Amino acid sequence: MTKFGTLKTKILQTLTEAYALGKKDVIKDTLNLMKENKEFLNLYLFYEEIENKNIDDKSHAELFVEEITPLLQKHSVGISKFCKELDKKLGSGEVLENEIYTNLDTLCEVDSLKNIDKRIVAKKKLVEHLTLNKSIPDTTSTDIIENTFLLNTVLSNNFNALYDATLTEEEKKELTDILSISEKELDNNFKVLQEEISEKLNSMLVVEVDEAKSKLSQALTEAKSMKPTKFNYYKLSQLKKGL
Repeated sequence: MTKFGTLKTKILQTLTEAYALGKKDVIKDTLNLMKENKEFLNLYLFYEEIENKNIDDKSHAELFVEEITPLLQKHSVGISKFCKELDKKLGSGEVLENEIYTNLDTLCEVDSLKNIDKRIVAKKKLVEHLTLNKSIPDTTSTDIIENTFLLNTVLSNNFNALYDATLTEEEKKELTDILSISEKELDNNFKVLQEEISEKLNSMLVVEVDEAKSKLSQALTEAKSMKPTKFNYYKLSQLKKGL
């Protein structure tokens, strides 16, 4: 059976590809399928929340991971049939791994003597992720499922606006390029883009007035703190265009 995190990633890729190709019927059908099961949506949104969740205290993060483990197991069992049916409807295809989802999927597994080591590693990695400072998108959990997620959660914070828009050929190419980029290329290109934007913002800070300086300083701090993900790469590329 396809694991929940893999299925979630497949949904994101399906929505992204459908959007890039202008297949609005596929987007609408996929979202409607997701809304059929409330428990599925709850777990979907929880995975989404964990990607951006911050817990400053390590001991608190460790307790959090311990507490969510039995809940993840319970929810995953309850929606297993629905997930299997949804996976069949989405069809086959290569799915890119999301390490956070993989670790959450490991905690969804039933305890056994065979998976103890794997579960310990998953918990440790989740604690490390939770205690990392990260840039948090300005969206609420109720917005997420309605606006939804392109490029591993969002290409924009307003899906409805994107849904009705028409992509230019340049935008389609940009979307395709970002989706197909390898992890190594992403890491290298992200660092270059991050440095270019930091240099540009620093130079602008010298000449701008106080009010503008505050906004530029905030943008600079956020740009420097971003991790190399495809979504953040898209955000930085859009920021660069606007400078």
